[in-house]
Formats: sequence, C-alpha cells, structure tokens
Amino acid sequence: MEYYCNICEKKYASYKSLWKHNDTFHKVTVSSKVSVPVSQKVSEIKDFPCRFCEKNYQHKQSRFSHEKKCKIIKEHKMKELENKVLQLEKLIKTNNKHNTKNINNTNNGNINNGSGNIINNHIHINALGYESIGDKLTEKEKIDLLTSPLFKEIPHIELIRKIYNNEKFLEDRNTMITNLQNKSCLVYNNQTKKFEAKNKSDHIDSLIDHRQQDIKDLFEGLQDNKKIKANVKKLIEDYIDQFDTIKNTESYKKYKEEIIYIIYNCKEIMKKLKEEIENNNDEDDNDENTSSISV
Repeated sequence: MEYYCNICEKKYASYKSLWKHNDTFHKVTVSSKVSVPVSQKVSEIKDFPCRFCEKNYQHKQSRFSHEKKCKIIKEHKMKELENKVLQLEKLIKTNNKHNTKNINNTNNGNINNGSGNIINNHIHINALGYESIGDKLTEKEKIDLLTSPLFKEIPHIELIRKIYNNEKFLEDRNTMITNLQNKSCLVYNNQTKKFEAKNKSDHIDSLIDHRQQDIKDLFEGLQDNKKIKANVKKLIEDYIDQFDTIKNTESYKKYKEEIIYIIYNCKEIMKKLKEEIENNNDEDDNDENTSSISV
C-alpha cells in the first residue's frame, strides 16, 4: 500500500516514512490537519497540473497527452489575444481622431464626470499598489485562488498569471520584462505616465508583497462565505501566515522565477501596450501645446 503526502507530490511505502516527511517539511500545515487520516490514499486529489492551463491530472501520462494539444490551444489563444489588443488600439486611435475637433471645448480633450475622475479614450494603467484586481474577480475565481494551496498551486502566481493572460486585467499590467538576462525591468509610473527601469529582483519582491496583500484581502472578504468550510478556512489562514516567512528560501526563489517567465511570455503584448501609451502621451502633449497657442 502506498502513502501519499496531502501537501506535495511525494509518496512513501510506509506510514512511518510519510510521518517523518510531514514532520520535517510540513510541520505547520500538518498540525492543522491532524484529524485527516494520513494513511488514506486520496485518489480524488489531482497531483499533476497542466503547465499551460488550469486542468489537473492524476497521472503524468495523462497530463503529457493533454499538454501536447493544450500547448497548441494556448498559442492560438495568445494570438487571439494579440489580435484583440491590436483591434483595441485601432479603435482607440479612431476615437481619438474623431474627438480631436472637440478638444478645446472639453478642457483640452478631457471630460469630468462630476466625481473628480477624468474620462478619456486613452488606455489607463494602474501603477503597482493601485490595481483594482479584486473588483474584477468573480466569486468563483476568488474561491479558486484561495483554495489553490490545498491543491499544490501558489495563489500569488495564479493571480499574476490571470492578470497577464486575461483581457479584463489589461489596465493592471504594470510590469514589462523583455530580456531574461537583464537585471532591470520596466515598471509603469503613474506620475510620469511612462514605463521606467527598475531593479528586476527588487520589483518582483514588491509585486509578490502586493499580491500577498490581495490574497489577504480576498480571504478577509470571504470570511462569511459558507461555501468555504471552517477547516478549509483554517488551512488557508495557516498558508497565508506561513507564506510571509518563506523569503530567502529556495521555494521563494522558484516562485520569483516563475513570475518572471509569466510576465516575459507576454512581452509582445506589453510592447504594443507601451507603444500605445507613449502615442497617447505624445497626443496629449500636442493638444496642450495647441491649446496654449490658441489662448
């Protein structure tokens, strides 16, 4: 009989070996799961997640067969997303040209909606710490993120993957990585309205810190949700607290590396987004100059 660890992918031939493994590597988590019979093989838990989508499989061979098709599907979806961004850029440029005639009559092209916010046709990027991620997540997405540690996923990584692969988070993509060897990355500055160079390692640390706060906020917001059982909430809470202590560990370094790859793989879309923002800034500068001359 084989004994499976409920936290990672290890399996052991004896209960004693499994107990020693849990006592060494999962002390905090295991202590909160004493009531669960460790010797029971949980065949329902899917241990092999696809590297291209959110599906999980119980066997490596099943995952391998799936990934051969899934990779092609993901590449197709990425191309579709790029085409949508291009269509969005064209639409924005068309709208900008259409509204140019009314610039001087609407406060240099901007319309105030009465609440202090400015509405225009330009793409708006939320700087790090100013994202509106929680507002865009459905209840199911929130629950899936919070319970992902129970199925060996990292919610911080999954949240960043959503931001850079889901069109509804376009304005929350504030980081660009175009070269894996470079020690710097480009980060959006909401003061200058430009992407500016920053130390890549330090910025990824800050990015993880903000996503950690997002996870805490999501957990706080779902405290009264009856769809998440009390014992599961305790496991999630333990995971969140434990995550704050893993910096400078090998696991944390791997998390940073995976996040860097997620952002790097979207470099072409981010380049187009950056170019559109720069074009918008140039148009704004020209509008201001035109307004000054007319006055």
